[in-house]
Amino acid sequence: MDDTTEKKDMQSFFRFAYTVPNRYTLLTILNMSGIIQTQVKNHQKGEERFTIINAKKEENEMKKMKKTLCGFFVCLLLVAITPLLANAAAKAPVCPKTQTLYFERSAPFKGVDDTSVYGFIYIKNLSSTATITNIKSSNTYYTAYKRQGLNAIQIGTSTKFHIKGHKVKVGEKSTFSFVVNQNGKSYKLSCKVTFKQHPAVFKSFKVGSKDYASEINGYWQYGAKISRSGKTQIKVAAAKNYKIDFIEIAYRKGNKAFTKKIKNGQKVSLKNAVSIDVTYHTTKKPKYYKAPGSDYRYYYIGQPTPLYSDFSFNLW
Repeated sequence: MDDTTEKKDMQSFFRFAYTVPNRYTLLTILNMSGIIQTQVKNHQKGEERFTIINAKKEENEMKKMKKTLCGFFVCLLLVAITPLLANAAAKAPVCPKTQTLYFERSAPFKGVDDTSVYGFIYIKNLSSTATITNIKSSNTYYTAYKRQGLNAIQIGTSTKFHIKGHKVKVGEKSTFSFVVNQNGKSYKLSCKVTFKQHPAVFKSFKVGSKDYASEINGYWQYGAKISRSGKTQIKVAAAKNYKIDFIEIAYRKGNKAFTKKIKNGQKVSLKNAVSIDVTYHTTKKPKYYKAPGSDYRYYYIGQPTPLYSDFSFNLW
């Protein structure tokens, strides 16, 4: 068949195609005639390949969506159960059932000999956001309050103590009770305190040639008349469980007052001196003691924690 004849046949076919009512009938005719059988088969194969590709894409998208949803629900679950897990893991606060608290004496001047109480009941597992309420003391000469920055309540003397001129007695007792509120729960705690005289802080306390260690035992403030002529050696040694931090001499001349740090064992002039002050700390930590937080405020320079204290030797 030449090109001219083939061209005429194709033109006749397309004129015929326009008379066919729909494309399905046309495809049937074409298949029966064998004219575009190959083209239809190729088209069908293309549709099959297109369908398979789309199915795979949809399957991958579904997998991605499932992973995304699973991750989202896992996050929601974690957010929901985290507070529950935190509360379940939080340990209940506890304090010592019994405790010895040391009281100190003060005799800065002749004829004066007072007693005072200063100490803490430390609480284990105390949350930084906890509140302590309903603090009570069975002995009305003593009181307590929550000390900022510490995992403890501070014990002290009450107004009644001072009005009545009460003196702490060795073996005197008081039970302190209080409520700790934390993590949505309330815990009632109590500690039975027995007061005892403070143990010796100094193994020796020499001012010049005299050792005052035995005299000042149990005191946080003491006074004595000493010679002020020439230079006097100041030398102290700490007892067991204590360490000396620094020594200062307080001077007063007229209206001018100042302090001067000295080395342990140094010879100094005590002219116009009013006291020899020694800052020290204990190396034995109380039960449940925890280092203070950043909001802790200490009363005296050089005493950053409750483990520190000082002794003042007044000069008459």
